[in-house]
Amino acid sequence: MFNKRTISIFLFLIFSFALSFSNDVYLQWRKIDSQYYFEKNNTTYIQLNYVAEKFGKVVKTDEDLVIIKHDKWKVFLFPKNKMCIINSMESFKFSDEDINIVDKKVYLTPQVISKVMNLDLISNAKGYYLNVPVAKIESINTIFGKSNARTIIELSEDANVEVYPLVNAYGYLIKIKGAEVPDSIYYHEYNNKVKYIKAYHFSETEVWVKIVLNYKSELKKTFESKRVILDFYFPELTRPVLVIDPGHGGHDSGAVGFNKLYEKTVALEVAKKVKDLLANEDIDVYLTRTKDEFIELYDRAMFANNKDADLFISIHLNSYPDDRTVNGSEIYYFDFSKSSYARRIAWKENLDSKKDKPIIETWVKDKESSIEESKKFANILENEIKRNNITDRGIHSAEFAVLAYTRCPAVLYELDFLSNKTVEQKFKYGTDYVKKFAGIIKESVLKYFKEKK
Repeated sequence: MFNKRTISIFLFLIFSFALSFSNDVYLQWRKIDSQYYFEKNNTTYIQLNYVAEKFGKVVKTDEDLVIIKHDKWKVFLFPKNKMCIINSMESFKFSDEDINIVDKKVYLTPQVISKVMNLDLISNAKGYYLNVPVAKIESINTIFGKSNARTIIELSEDANVEVYPLVNAYGYLIKIKGAEVPDSIYYHEYNNKVKYIKAYHFSETEVWVKIVLNYKSELKKTFESKRVILDFYFPELTRPVLVIDPGHGGHDSGAVGFNKLYEKTVALEVAKKVKDLLANEDIDVYLTRTKDEFIELYDRAMFANNKDADLFISIHLNSYPDDRTVNGSEIYYFDFSKSSYARRIAWKENLDSKKDKPIIETWVKDKESSIEESKKFANILENEIKRNNITDRGIHSAEFAVLAYTRCPAVLYELDFLSNKTVEQKFKYGTDYVKKFAGIIKESVLKYFKEKK
């Protein structure tokens, strides 16, 4: 029988033995077999050849020199002189305790092997982790033009990039070796020329970026330092783009009728009906919102800019509770003084008026050139209002934010006065009034784009 003292000694020896082998070694977060490393005098030694093979490097060894090679990476290790030279640019000395040679195989401490192999080293209570330093995908942004789109992938470090066309869909697969997605997956749906972009891990150190397009395109690839630029050209796409903005939404109800009909509800119904009426026309139509949700004014304008819109129509309803007999349509376009508009853009875009002067000037020039076109559409819309026997309350200029930040021709259309009980009843208890205003907008849009051809 074992006595308590014997058991205590036995347990202590087991614990001490386990402790001496507690420092495991991991490559790319995978534990490696203990035959490729050992501990001596509380120091861990890892076999150089094994690690090199796992990371695709070649090791050549003789008595006085160890050479490690891979693409642009070249290391000269001198075991006797305890000297290492990396890419003829960097050198460092190491001690006798940093290297061990067993059966003509070189073993190095984790600190030294990480330097000569260009690996990240992490150590904790569980052991040592040697990983390839990977580039992080910092951002993926897409900018749309009239017949093109540009996707820019920003990386924290340079990486090996390959681009392949998709087999069963329009688009491309970008393989980025030596990279990671910080959130493990990225997905953005555009519903434009680009259908969606998805970035995900194919392996621990390789990211695949799948770009699915809605149309066949030509591709121009540009690889810069820490950046991949993909230009997609759609030569057959010349359809005009219309963005309709149903005003208000969510907690912002807008005007409220005497019988509690909300402006946000009517604006959305009319916007959806316009899109339905234009479904068979050669026009791409987008809505800034398709449900009862709140969207900031600036974001509505940016939505139109990102779609590279040719025309922007913001739909609203008026209100004048002091006189519920007032009715009729009003049309607004944006006019401005260049200096105040430039300050407004600089403030909203966080731009420096001196450093970013060319960007601000571009905004001002684009907006200035769109004013006459805005007036032109406003006149066409006014004629349709009159033709449909709606009371015309005129065309006016104003600095509405939603019009200020759109770079294309833009108008804000106040359909009628929701404060008028008769108007509210027509919108609330029948679809004819919705169809009537949707038809006015539809015909105006068709005439405008026809005249532009």
